[in-house]
Amino acid sequence: MKRVIVTLILLTACIGLKAQNCEALILPYFGNDQSKLAMCPADKQEYYCAVARAAFYESDTIPTGAEVFNIEEVTPNPGMQPLSPDMVVDLNTLSYFGYNFINYQVRHSNAEQIVCFATPSSTHPYLVLRSYGDMMDMANSIWSIK
Repeated sequence: MKRVIVTLILLTACIGLKAQNCEALILPYFGNDQSKLAMCPADKQEYYCAVARAAFYESDTIPTGAEVFNIEEVTPNPGMQPLSPDMVVDLNTLSYFGYNFINYQVRHSNAEQIVCFATPSSTHPYLVLRSYGDMMDMANSIWSIK
């Protein structure tokens, strides 16, 4: 039963994620340098895009056991703008690589820890950062479907 649910989630994610802007999602991985991005093979770009796509989802509720932070606590990487408390989440452009989201995922020895960020101005008041393990499993599934 769990396998069926995971498969349905992955299929829904793949359909919904096709519209996401891969360049906006992965450019911060390359230090916002277009020339570095251009030198990266297309298959690697697709993989990084799958990772960025798998990182987040929005929710109206806090998942059970999730740690909750305010979105403005997230630290931007060089070249990125800080996130404001009144930001409206846009999953087409919010880059996992542009901020210190991985630090939230690895804060504990529990690789399955889910993290939530309060985004009260968004359509859904919570931005959910999947656990590192779930994110990578989903990214690998998305990438293998291509």
